Amino acid sequence: MGHTGSAKDDLRRTLLRARRERSEGDLAEAATALAAHLSGDRALRGARRAAAYLAMRGEPPTGALLAELQAAGTEVVVPVTRADGTLDWVTHDAAAPTTRSSIGVDEPVGAPLPGSPLTEVDLVLVPALAVDHHGRRLGRGAGYYDRALAEVVVRPQRPTLVAVVFAEEILPEVPHEPHDVPVDLVLTPSGIFRPER
Repeated sequence: MGHTGSAKDDLRRTLLRARRERSEGDLAEAATALAAHLSGDRALRGARRAAAYLAMRGEPPTGALLAELQAAGTEVVVPVTRADGTLDWVTHDAAAPTTRSSIGVDEPVGAPLPGSPLTEVDLVLVPALAVDHHGRRLGRGAGYYDRALAEVVVRPQRPTLVAVVFAEEILPEVPHEPHDVPVDLVLTPSGIFRPER
């Protein structure tokens, strides 16, 4: 873990610095492009139920993506972080109030859905700092999504996992661990990338 951990930390710092330098105009263009690519992909747009997330500042914006999914009749759930490092899920409502979590994410205020909602979705939009050509993602290091995805990938009918990043964040390889769950697709403002398997 030692070398992989420090390599991940170094790469995270570089990627976060680049994200901080993006202008509001770049982010607005990215939001529109992401929604357009999603709406043009019949498989993604046809999801019955999707897990998504509210983007942090500097991340590829997800507001238009969530609106596009809902306009297509998809039920959208978004996460709420728990103190034990796991995620609860709440039905997305763009008009609902949000609160800033301890890790700096805007999260909806509302009652968590019962059971394990992530086991009942067709599509999971996953935040990432980078994704490599094999679909391995680099997250922020808190492990919330690693734990959540481990629960769904063992299902016979696993959902389609889609990382959302900027095009230049698709890298030949990212530092990874054997247990990392690869994504099936990568959605960027430049288009959809299908990792090698």
